[in-house]
Amino acid sequence: MIRTGSDRKLTEPGEAEQQAKDLKRLLAKAEQQIRKLQEKVADQKQQIRELQAQAKHEDGLAAERSELKVEIADLKGEIKELTRANREHVEKVDALRVENAKLKAGAKVHSPSNRATGADLWGSPQPLLS
Repeated sequence: MIRTGSDRKLTEPGEAEQQAKDLKRLLAKAEQQIRKLQEKVADQKQQIRELQAQAKHEDGLAAERSELKVEIADLKGEIKELTRANREHVEKVDALRVENAKLKAGAKVHSPSNRATGADLWGSPQPLLS
């Protein structure tokens, strides 16, 4: 007896092999796509870490800037106070210079008589040098 179905069985394994090859190709493509997506995810994670580091750095800079603003405001207040004190000091120095000039002028007027008597500006006797 010759079986007629034997031809049919020979073609089925060929189709199965072709399907297996097709499935392997699809699987390879899917694995490649998965690798690409994994690389993309890894790149995005790296970008996120970099952005977080940058944000942390910028937060630190913002805090430092805020501290510097406060310090600048304090220094401006100190400058105003020192400027006011300096003006007062200059006024006192100027007044003392004027008073000193008056005293010198008065001393020149009284100078010949004081030398003769040996008295200083306040009337105290001074020793005469020989």
